[in-house]
Amino acid sequence: MPPVYDPVRTQLVPASEYGRLTLDSPRVLEAGSFATVRLVIETGSRGIATGGHITLFTECDSDWEMLQTTDPTGDSYLTVDLPGGVVVGTRIPDHKTVIFTVLAGTLSPGDRITVTMGDTSGGGRGTRVQTFFEELRYFILAVDAEGAGEEHVVDGHEHVEISGGDAVTLVVIAPSDVDTENPFAVSIKAEDRWGNPAHAYRGTVTLTAAGIVLPVERVEFGESDRGMKVIEGCRVSEPGLLRITAADPEKDIEASSNPITAGESLPGLRLFWGDPHSGQIADARKIGDYFRYARDISRIHFASYQRNDAIHSTVAYRIQQEQEEAFHEPGVFVPVPGFEWSGNLEAGGHHNVYFRRFGQEMKRWTGAAQHGEPGETDLPHVRELHRHYRYTDTVITPHVGGQHANLLWHDPDLEPALEVVSTHGTFEWFLRESIERGYKMGFVGGNDCHTGRPGDDRPGYQERRYAKGGLTGVYSERLDLASVLDAIKKRRCYATTGARIRASHTVSGHFMGEEFSATASPEITVKAAGTGPLERVDIYKRLDIIHSEDMFAGRSANRIRITWKGASRMSSYSGVVWDGRLEVSGSRIGHVETLRFDSPRSHFGRSGDDTLVWQSWACGYTSGLIVELDSPDDAELVVSLGSKLIIGESFGLHGEAPPRIMAMAPGDSVAIPVRVSDLRAGPVTLDIGHSDRSVTVEMAPMPGAREAEVSVTDEPPRPGIN
Repeated sequence: MPPVYDPVRTQLVPASEYGRLTLDSPRVLEAGSFATVRLVIETGSRGIATGGHITLFTECDSDWEMLQTTDPTGDSYLTVDLPGGVVVGTRIPDHKTVIFTVLAGTLSPGDRITVTMGDTSGGGRGTRVQTFFEELRYFILAVDAEGAGEEHVVDGHEHVEISGGDAVTLVVIAPSDVDTENPFAVSIKAEDRWGNPAHAYRGTVTLTAAGIVLPVERVEFGESDRGMKVIEGCRVSEPGLLRITAADPEKDIEASSNPITAGESLPGLRLFWGDPHSGQIADARKIGDYFRYARDISRIHFASYQRNDAIHSTVAYRIQQEQEEAFHEPGVFVPVPGFEWSGNLEAGGHHNVYFRRFGQEMKRWTGAAQHGEPGETDLPHVRELHRHYRYTDTVITPHVGGQHANLLWHDPDLEPALEVVSTHGTFEWFLRESIERGYKMGFVGGNDCHTGRPGDDRPGYQERRYAKGGLTGVYSERLDLASVLDAIKKRRCYATTGARIRASHTVSGHFMGEEFSATASPEITVKAAGTGPLERVDIYKRLDIIHSEDMFAGRSANRIRITWKGASRMSSYSGVVWDGRLEVSGSRIGHVETLRFDSPRSHFGRSGDDTLVWQSWACGYTSGLIVELDSPDDAELVVSLGSKLIIGESFGLHGEAPPRIMAMAPGDSVAIPVRVSDLRAGPVTLDIGHSDRSVTVEMAPMPGAREAEVSVTDEPPRPGIN
């Protein structure tokens, strides 16, 4: 394994003594592409004896394809060129690390070792580069020259730059609330297939907007734009619910902005967007880039850097605090200071801690002795966490991440909300458990990412991430630190799976999050404006739906929709791999559309005109396919799905310690034979059982309105909390 390495604390040794690392291949690589990376190690003055070790590693997690030594014709094949008489053994323990052990001979000072990652000489395509862009992806050299078990990290790291590719879509982001008096800015992001700014995009985007006066109608993207444009000076010409459309006809890409509510003046409570949970970046020197991405590319209003406490040094935490204050600009962008208290399940599980003031100390679950300074202490159980911050203005939110929070322990004064969506997945079971326990909590969404893309992360090829990152909407009087946390504290917040859907509700005139006394039947009003057509609005009281209203414009006559949903378990790392097959008789399959194939591991293919096969990696949320049939009235279908259930198991000691490796177990297999003519009577759903797993076949809903206002009068309130 690589040495314990903290980029801001580890003492580096001289390259002249231990070895010099040099990149001998192109420095700029396109995200998600196949490439060959060639690194040359020149032995230092100490040389390397028989039994010595050379370790190449990278400091941060990544979805870069794991290297391999078994198939010269395959991708990511690793080769090593050595001086004569020297034999090394190669070990690749994970996707971040390669360890070379000198088995015979010795490496003298000045000897050169060439390491080729993604050797194509046998026919492979190279090594698949990580899917997220990054200006500095480091390669780090560590040497144990004598094989004594003491590795030294060498000064002089090498790096490559990962750039975004060409555009496959556009994203338009505008403020959710504007007025007729003040100008506002709109951003246009040309996005590559991995969700990065499309650095390679060159094109012309045409803008249209009813009710909005734009300073320009055409925008040219050039090399210096790096896939992003911000248009200042937009103005409202008429109040209402407005949107801006951007299109590049030559590339056949088009996008509509999030809904914009325009009034004569700004409302008392404005809708702001943020990511309260990301920041798993090992190199604290990149924290400034993290906040810059949140502000300038994701265009969110607030973000929190939430590093796991047990691996976050005090030195790195100070850098975080410096960057939080440096990027703090009330009214524009608010870093929310805090950290992730990362207890195991028996100690209470993972919780995000937020402060209303900058410069507050971190109190870890564990690790103060290793990562802290003299006098720093741990809080060994969530009860101690609650006790330490009780009667302060701290806000804490439980979540499902590397470990899920144990909701057995809850402090209602400190914990007003819990996180129910992230790149880990969607966790309806977590939401339900809080309600079943009688907790009065709001809900938030975040990214929980380590890619440096807060507010807009994607899962990539990771086996531990399955979803596009979530967002939190808050209704706040102002955009400042105290007001954002006050909105969460008062439960004027909600989670989405990344879309900036405008949503709110009132109960007898009282706004979301309020408590009040009532004896008469309450009138509940829900308002929603989507980023696309709305399908349905469900209104719950506790866990019971008291009203459901379809918003779609009927059902298609010739398109069917197959959807599947659910998780492997009610815990962390709970994805499901769905292997599906559709066989059609009496009709041919036409156009196929995917629904939430968030992971690039998800894909589908055709076998002739009558068969589809697919694999879908998901967790909790609904995924699916919409399939067009040329003769639907005569068609008969057989929908089959098998499943593999993902868990994250530890394999150290007796299974309770790292390394943690993703494992799969065979799950249920189902088959649904159905005639299309029978689907016209309504959907067919097969409930698989545990963790909301189910499969539905139906005639596809037709897109309807993008806005909804639904009111319903409930039965008289029962005694107690409703």
